Amino acid sequence: MTLKLKHLLFLLILMVSTAEAYGQEEDKLGSWYVYNGFFNFSPKVELFFESQWRTWEPISNTQTLFFRPFISYNFTPNFQMGLSQEYHMNWSYSEIPENKVKTEEYRTTLQAMLFQHIDWVSVQHRFRYEFRFLDEKGNQRVRYRLQLGIPISKKKIEKGVFFSTIGNEFMVNTQKELNLSQLRTYAMLGYQLSKSTNLQFGYMYISRPSAENLHRLQFFLTQKFKFYKTTPQNL
Repeated sequence: MTLKLKHLLFLLILMVSTAEAYGQEEDKLGSWYVYNGFFNFSPKVELFFESQWRTWEPISNTQTLFFRPFISYNFTPNFQMGLSQEYHMNWSYSEIPENKVKTEEYRTTLQAMLFQHIDWVSVQHRFRYEFRFLDEKGNQRVRYRLQLGIPISKKKIEKGVFFSTIGNEFMVNTQKELNLSQLRTYAMLGYQLSKSTNLQFGYMYISRPSAENLHRLQFFLTQKFKFYKTTPQNL
């Protein structure tokens, strides 16, 4: 294992330990059902579409439904910037549907992505700055996510290969004063069905200093498509 990879794993373990330190007694188990679609129209331009259904219970009691389209530009193969305009619907927790409170949020997000490879491990650094408009009340939040993609059955993620995704994300509210919003720590097992499609299943722990913590099962369907021909100039 290289020195860089050891440093990244140490950082990830530290972030996980920090998330656990914010643990509270009352936790809930629910689920996230996620679709991620990457549509590349050239080596430089990418349209990303994400949709999520989040539930308070494993398969029922809707918490959140949202749609997140991103338009992104690849400045280099290792650096990308993007912009999104999102729509979120949220419901409070209640076992009685009539008692659930619905809120709506419109969100504009600026995003920067850095990509690395250390040996056979892919590394993503994701930075986001969010302008959130929740029921006409504005708020802002900064986010940083470190994610590692680790092939298991081979040294490269390709068709028929099992892989693991682990990561941690910090979220900090920046409106008026800085305060920690959430810490998200997750691990998933994936299988590459084809060159363009994979499935992932995993678990996420969400630590929230000002609210009860959450346990979430995760189910991901991810697809990546290229709508251009590869030539020696854009390899």
